[in-house]
Amino acid sequence: MGPPERATARSSWLSRLWTRGPTGVAVDDGAVRVERNTEPVEELPVGSLDAIEVRGSWFWHRLTIRAADGAQHTVGGLGGRAAAGIEQAARTAAARRAAILGPELLRVDAATQRFLRGDRYIRRSSMGTPHADLASVVRQCQGAFARDHLPADAASALARLVPLAIAEAFEAARERANERFAAERVPAVQSATRSALRVPLTDEQALAIATDEDTTLVLAGAGTGKTAVIIGKVAHLVRNEGVPPHEILVLAFNAAAAEEVRQRLPDDLKAAAVFTFHAFGRRVMADTDVAPTISRLAQDDAAVQRAVDEALKALLDDPQQSQGVTDFIAHHRAPYRSPFSFRSAGEYFEHVRHAELRTLSGDLVKSVEELEIANFLTLNGIEFRYEQAFPEPTATQEHSQYLPDFYLPAHDIYIEHFALNENGDPPPTWKRYAEGVEWKRAIHAELGTRLIETYSWQHRTGVLRDRLREQLEAEGVTFEPIPIGTVIARLARWLLSWLARLLTTFLHHVKTSGVTADELRERARTSEDRGRAESFLGVFEQVRERYEAMLAEEGAVDFHDLINRAADLIRDGTWRAPYRYVLVDEFQDISAGRMRMIEALKGDGVAYFLVGDDWQSIYRFAGSDVGLVRDCGDHLGHIRQRTLSQTFRFADGILRPSTAFVQRNPEQTQRPLREDGEDGEDGEDGVTIVADGDPGRGLWRSLQEIRKRAAANGDEAPSVLVLGRYNNSRGAMPRSTAPLRVEFSTVHRAKGREADYVVVLDLKNERRGFPSQVEDDPLLDLVLPSGASTRYPHAEERRLFYVAMTRARRGAYLVTDPQQPSTFVTELRHDGSEIRQLGELPGDDAPECPRCLAGKLVRSQSGDTLRCSNHPMCRHLAPRCASCNAGYAIPTDGRARCTNASCARPPRACPTCGVGVLVMRYGRYGQFLGCTEYGREPPCAYTENLPRRSARARG
Repeated sequence: MGPPERATARSSWLSRLWTRGPTGVAVDDGAVRVERNTEPVEELPVGSLDAIEVRGSWFWHRLTIRAADGAQHTVGGLGGRAAAGIEQAARTAAARRAAILGPELLRVDAATQRFLRGDRYIRRSSMGTPHADLASVVRQCQGAFARDHLPADAASALARLVPLAIAEAFEAARERANERFAAERVPAVQSATRSALRVPLTDEQALAIATDEDTTLVLAGAGTGKTAVIIGKVAHLVRNEGVPPHEILVLAFNAAAAEEVRQRLPDDLKAAAVFTFHAFGRRVMADTDVAPTISRLAQDDAAVQRAVDEALKALLDDPQQSQGVTDFIAHHRAPYRSPFSFRSAGEYFEHVRHAELRTLSGDLVKSVEELEIANFLTLNGIEFRYEQAFPEPTATQEHSQYLPDFYLPAHDIYIEHFALNENGDPPPTWKRYAEGVEWKRAIHAELGTRLIETYSWQHRTGVLRDRLREQLEAEGVTFEPIPIGTVIARLARWLLSWLARLLTTFLHHVKTSGVTADELRERARTSEDRGRAESFLGVFEQVRERYEAMLAEEGAVDFHDLINRAADLIRDGTWRAPYRYVLVDEFQDISAGRMRMIEALKGDGVAYFLVGDDWQSIYRFAGSDVGLVRDCGDHLGHIRQRTLSQTFRFADGILRPSTAFVQRNPEQTQRPLREDGEDGEDGEDGVTIVADGDPGRGLWRSLQEIRKRAAANGDEAPSVLVLGRYNNSRGAMPRSTAPLRVEFSTVHRAKGREADYVVVLDLKNERRGFPSQVEDDPLLDLVLPSGASTRYPHAEERRLFYVAMTRARRGAYLVTDPQQPSTFVTELRHDGSEIRQLGELPGDDAPECPRCLAGKLVRSQSGDTLRCSNHPMCRHLAPRCASCNAGYAIPTDGRARCTNASCARPPRACPTCGVGVLVMRYGRYGQFLGCTEYGREPPCAYTENLPRRSARARG
């Protein structure tokens, strides 16, 4: 009979009286239990112990227990025999435990070696149990007490297992094993797919296909063979892995893409389920009930627009419901940003210029606050004139007349709206704005005209209309609100069309995101522009109710319903998915609704293979959320990312500038793209900028250049894709383009296409240019995912421009306005790439406006001055240089320069305002120097006399 495995020892009563530490210790059932007076018993497995030491004294013995994690427990007041009994029992228990753990260590070690030897792909979801077993057995052997009793083979196994007990180390080992396996499978993948593909797979493509993670995300650049990888994956799964074709689901975003996959699958693979998302949703619904009827509204985007139009008209025809529509249009049409939120006056001017703020009366105003005032006056029957010239002359031959914001002719009252806060201060960066306020006040004070002032802070705090009403009533103005029917009649057709488009877009996003009405109301309540958001939701809820009633009347569903209801049927188990693999093509176009559908397919053993390119995500307006590409692992499981970096479409002349351009946005994935190296740059034109203010002429010049260069390379009839940012750019197409094969397309519709050459139009720095400066309405933030909007300027437009350039195999021609070149073209010119240029781009280096600090000074129609590109919000004019008459006088940092580099006597900047320059003037007493800002708003009256000698000489 061996030594006992049980023992108990307690401190003497005197020791227990004085100590606060442990008061007893016991060994039982493979563990040491430490007791305290007032605390629960602490149990320490013998496998976790490093040492037990007994120290004697005259009266009592002290026993110290040291654990492998560094913890230490000391029990005093023990008898010597009892303390020794504890130590012996613990050692016996540790030896017995080691005898049990030895075989277990060998078993776990063997299982781990098999798991990580790289003869199959190990998904992250399958590593939980193996790692848990490994960590458990290592944890039981972490102390020297048990470890020292292990036989040699078990000790060796433990040494191998200890590093892998750390989850990160085990994961790294799993990844190394998977990399070995995937690399070894490349030849087998290439062999299995050879008959299914026209062109053999590259090693890079085959490696992506061999990857079998829970979620494999393949980021594939333009021209890298995305569809080939989808077809190759099906072939590999069936022919190499023995997966039945009917257990593979392929989802595409449009019917043409789905049909292409079906047609290219060989006969032995055709049983794979290939659907568009909508067709798959219809299949799920049909399998669980009857095939749903697809509404006419789902067949045509224009039909949805018409349905929303009809719902809007019905609201306007209903006296009980029309008020909400008219209130939103009259008082909340444009999103509000306070002038104080902009970094400069020029930035504010650019914002207003892009917003295109037009009133119910048809006037184009300069701020949301002025829009509110104008519509308030209109709705209350008060006639006004917007920016009508002041009757008293304030202009000179060279300078503009004072234009009051509003004039009420029936009452001879002026209204000036000032960008001032509660303290009477303008935005801090608005140069000389306060002087302009005082100048206007002085004019009215001097002439005794009646002036009513309103301020930005009143709009921000929601009291603008109330304060204006009080002041007008105090001046005797009577209010005669116009009937609602008259208001509706005054609503211009474009205003109603604008609202219908906004409602339609909002409806699409609401249905694809699945957000509830209560969630929308809460988001509106906490939004920055709460009044506008809540006003809009009031209209939207009524329109949606009517829209859903139209669907119910048809007994039909729209495409959003197909996806949402199918996702619900899969998720609740009503429809059971037979698929082990879900493959998605063009994954960058994923939306929240589609993500819910494929997430519902997730189950034990289901793997996802997603192929897309976040650089080409261009359908945000239709609900696509590029953030879901980055975050797909949160929905579908652990991601292994692969990259297809070899493009077969174009060479470095297009590749380098386009790749650098799209990756300038740090939120895009940063990855390489390279040419295939077979054709090199023979016959490639790369990127060419064509400077021409006439799009039709610029297109013709581009086609002539293409014809000439293609003929030089032996191609008399190359294909040319003319790409417009907008469909109306089709009007630039020439009548005859022979022998070139020329087609027109918008950039969005050209996705997935390619041609020998592309010509890109609309590259102009204006509201409807490229990039488009028509900003998404902030109301869409109520329904879009929080991460859908990006901080990087023109993020989606940047991706769209990348798509445009990369449709070309040989050359991309970019037609831009030389006076207002697209910021994208300017960026390409300055990024160091080798880009050809036809024509001059003087506007590219246009000087900054010294007044607003955001606009550029461009040549006026007459050519006598340079005007600010933010005109008419900024009215700065730079005059001809009086010295050389060839350049223009530009003040910069307190000094002036002439744009003519050879000018010998550049002008002087005004020392007072720093915005104007000093020019010769003639007065009652002869010649003098005066500031060019004299007579502007605000005026600068600086003058200085000429030296006598100069005056006589000039006379």
